[in-house]
Amino acid sequence: MQTVQDFAKSQNISKAIIDTWIYRHELPVIRIGRRVYIDESDYIDWIQSHRQVATEKPKEKAIELAIPKQC
Repeated sequence: MQTVQDFAKSQNISKAIIDTWIYRHELPVIRIGRRVYIDESDYIDWIQSHRQVATEKPKEKAIELAIPKQC
């Protein structure tokens, strides 16, 4: 368990980004009074659940042309 600032340094992530994740209730944290701690195992689980494959090409959509009828 590490403080937000220590965790940001160890993971090479800016504190502002971590604060945003915490504010949006995305990243699980442990609060003890005013102190906020991040458990590394919670972070790893959270990252795994947000992982996306970026190398796949998006599926091509069929293009349908609508030719207007002339009066």
